[in-house]
Amino acid sequence: MFVRLIPPRLQCRRRATVRAVLGCAIALAICVGRVAATADENDPDTPSLASRSHGHFLFGEASPEFSFPLAEYNGLEFEDVVDEEGDARGLDLVRRAPTGVTSLGNNQYQNGTLKMGETEWWYFPVNGDETNSTSENKKSRDLSKRSTTVYLSLTACSKPSHNNTDSTSTAAVPQLTVYASELIEKPGPDKSESDQTIKSAEEGYVGMTLTANGDVYVGVTAPNSTEYSGSFTYQIAASTDAYFHSVDESDQFMFLVDSDTGAALLTTRNLTNSDLTSQNYSSWMDMTPPYTMFANNINSTSISGLERSFCALDSLAQIGKSEVATSITTRGAVDRPTEQLYVTGLNKSSTYYGIMAREGNSTEWGNGIVGGGGKVWPRMNFTTKTDDNCAVVYDLPFCSEVAYAVPSNPSINMTELRKIYDDNAASFYQNFSYSLQQVQCNTSSESMFSLAVSCDTCADAYKQWLCAVTIPRCADFSSNATFLQIRNAGQPFLNGTSITNSSLLKSPATNNSRNPLIDSLIRPGPYKEVLPCQGVCHSLVRNCPSILGFSCPEGPRANVSYGMRDPNGDITCSYLGAAYYLNAVSSLHESIWISLYMVIGVWTSFWILG
Repeated sequence: MFVRLIPPRLQCRRRATVRAVLGCAIALAICVGRVAATADENDPDTPSLASRSHGHFLFGEASPEFSFPLAEYNGLEFEDVVDEEGDARGLDLVRRAPTGVTSLGNNQYQNGTLKMGETEWWYFPVNGDETNSTSENKKSRDLSKRSTTVYLSLTACSKPSHNNTDSTSTAAVPQLTVYASELIEKPGPDKSESDQTIKSAEEGYVGMTLTANGDVYVGVTAPNSTEYSGSFTYQIAASTDAYFHSVDESDQFMFLVDSDTGAALLTTRNLTNSDLTSQNYSSWMDMTPPYTMFANNINSTSISGLERSFCALDSLAQIGKSEVATSITTRGAVDRPTEQLYVTGLNKSSTYYGIMAREGNSTEWGNGIVGGGGKVWPRMNFTTKTDDNCAVVYDLPFCSEVAYAVPSNPSINMTELRKIYDDNAASFYQNFSYSLQQVQCNTSSESMFSLAVSCDTCADAYKQWLCAVTIPRCADFSSNATFLQIRNAGQPFLNGTSITNSSLLKSPATNNSRNPLIDSLIRPGPYKEVLPCQGVCHSLVRNCPSILGFSCPEGPRANVSYGMRDPNGDITCSYLGAAYYLNAVSSLHESIWISLYMVIGVWTSFWILG
């Protein structure tokens, strides 16, 4: 056996090489561990095959921080969890959703169907997928588990049928009930009430706000009933941002302007509390109107019990979005935008529920959108006219403030009717403008007719008065309202019959229309007029030079020419921007604020002086 001896110099070199290799390996391992640790710190969502602890590797399942990237295999869910001492425990297993429970995504509605007496269950993982949330949880979420506000909403889209369609029973339409709990996986009427939040729908809607420390389980129950059978369909949604479906519980927001036998014009309150400027006028007027409306005859039960559900209104209301024309207008006493809604397809002599609604959040709608399920406002009532000789006109080119029913004839189409009235008023105004040009307007203060008003003010006042008297506001001849004035009694009704009351035929105020053009060209037959308000005439006299010779009638002539405004909001005379009960509501709000300011002022005075 031969043994080869290595020279001492070579042995030293080999030992140095081995030490260098081992040193590099150790350094590499340390660097890799630190890089992995840094990556985990910078991106908590980045999976790592091995966890870190102060820059070192942790191997084996015994480690509480082992974070093998299981993702969502086998239907399991994971969430960040913090122990009682505030230390992170990495990915912690969340219990599997029980059988028969369907999950809800954030701002993602689901459809459900329920037979009478049944319950369906839903599950909302509060710390689950928040991709559609408007919050910045991806960036700002820390390792502390915090309470979360959950907005739970449900709308019933259809209802069960009454067992006897000929029944006169007044039994209320059954309503769905929502049960929510963090403790009970399948909440419902058979579970302890102390461990659940319970709320029944009102007119097809439930809105429930929960402060959740964990995942939320929801049960939806349809009640048992001996008078109804069949199923409910509904939408349910949960959100950590805001209600997906919502209702407005505040005061009425939509008001009737006027109606005829087949259509109605309605308006909203002002969309802004500020007057329009030259900078924002176009943006307001060109915007897509945010609201729509639904209408249903009060004698129809198609939406009974579902009046606050957008999906029910959208599918069941007699008058839907396709029968509603919307636009933005600044008509009225102040230069502020409102939305007007012109509804067609109505029946004469009928009373309707009018329900204003908004599809989605006014800019977007549907799944994944905060507020994407729509919003519904309180319903209001309006009634169509009985006689066929009144027709609603609005948005005339010249008399742009006119928006009400005018004397008409079914043989004249709407386009021609609008042109007849508007062109007639415009021709009268042209003659007036020639007279106004003779007045000293653009001159020195010593020569002007008034220092308080201008010729522009006079021109505006004349235009308002002219449109009001040449385009009268029409009401049913059959109406018994005492503030109405009979007109055109000497002409036969549209059905060929005539008035025989001699007193009506002898008086010029009742035998003819105020504007001769109506009797000769439109020929509406007898009708009643809502007189212009006295303020319209007084404004004309006050704002125009006396040389033009304007004056308002007095005594009996005044009573058949002008009317008085009603403080409670009823339209007893015609005025700029008139809508039923809109101004009464506005006045009430103003009175409340004035009273509040007075109380604050008195209290402040006592506090300062005392």
